Amino acid sequence: MHVIVQSKTFAVTEALRAFVEKYVSRLFRRQTKVTQITVYLECVPKKKNDVFATSAKIYIDLPGKNIIVQEKAEDLYFAIMQAAHSAARKMRKVKERRTHHLSSAARWALAPESSG
Repeated sequence: MHVIVQSKTFAVTEALRAFVEKYVSRLFRRQTKVTQITVYLECVPKKKNDVFATSAKIYIDLPGKNIIVQEKAEDLYFAIMQAAHSAARKMRKVKERRTHHLSSAARWALAPESSG
């Protein structure tokens, strides 16, 4: 499990790093071929009209296709949770597409040839 947590606007504390690793470690259980997950955190000084001032972006390295998810929220912890859930949904969709594609290819290979 290789998780990288980065931020360009503030220092990442150990508590925040532990929270990110707790939520992101669930993504490793979904697919064993995940090589690395990088989480970028950003917190922009809030304006009165901008409630979505924090964002969490997750990059997941998969063989063949990388997944990128970005979520914005009022709270940084909530943005991390939303991004992790969105990444889990995307990973599930990618896995379903691959298995559906493989099963349809196997059906074509095993289908009896019609003689005419």
